[in-house]
Amino acid sequence: MDRKRVPGPELSVAPLVEYPVDRTCWTPQKDQRHDASRQPEDMRPIYLKTGLINQANGSAYIELEKTKIACGVYGPRSVKRVGQGFSGHGVLNCEIKFATFSCAKRRTNVRDPQEKNLSLIITQALTPAVRLDLLPKSAIDVYITVLESDGISSCLSAAITAASAALAHAGIEMLDLVAACSASYIPTGLSITATESAGSIASSPPQIFMDADLEEEKHEQGSIVLAYMPSRNEVTHVLQSGKAEGAIISQSVEHCVEACNKIYAVMHHALLESVTENKSL
Repeated sequence: MDRKRVPGPELSVAPLVEYPVDRTCWTPQKDQRHDASRQPEDMRPIYLKTGLINQANGSAYIELEKTKIACGVYGPRSVKRVGQGFSGHGVLNCEIKFATFSCAKRRTNVRDPQEKNLSLIITQALTPAVRLDLLPKSAIDVYITVLESDGISSCLSAAITAASAALAHAGIEMLDLVAACSASYIPTGLSITATESAGSIASSPPQIFMDADLEEEKHEQGSIVLAYMPSRNEVTHVLQSGKAEGAIISQSVEHCVEACNKIYAVMHHALLESVTENKSL
């Protein structure tokens, strides 16, 4: 027996795959999404639960079908900075990390530039809502772990939503909850102009798909992620990527605001459930 090698199993079985080998790839069509049960303005069902991490001061878990994210909040705790004077405002530190098994391509354990960029965006989206002026010489650490990813834009918006709910669950004083939503601009075909005889063909305006999944993001020509405080009617952060006309961007912002109001109701219900459970204990 060769002890320097790992012997394979005597019996083997076929691996479990999510899609059949002969499946057809999805192509964008007008009013037809990758998930046939969803309309362009529909979002995926949201499951949000708080208080799942006992060691953290506040925690939240959010799930949107194949997007699964856990978040933990630690603090506020005092910070001793050597060589710096007194600071009247606290510091909010956000860090997002993709699990190695979260994506189709295995991620590394070391933080890559994409994770650092997403962490900065989440910090910028949450900072306007947290009363850091009431926490001098203190720091709040927010750690977000992506367990399964089904699109970067949807992961970012779900992470902002979960982090906001976790901050509220930790008892951090906030101006309002921050709900986030994403929209993608998907080209659905070509339209022939009036000068068809001359042979000129113009592309039709892209269609707005709310909460696009990974398959839809592969065909997008741009996207937007909006973080919004519904009670105060204030936008805390907007991330626009790609090219789109002003009318399309304005329409997508309106759709995102409407979706954030719906997400806010889910967040409010989840926090009320956690309060009810704590009272019953």
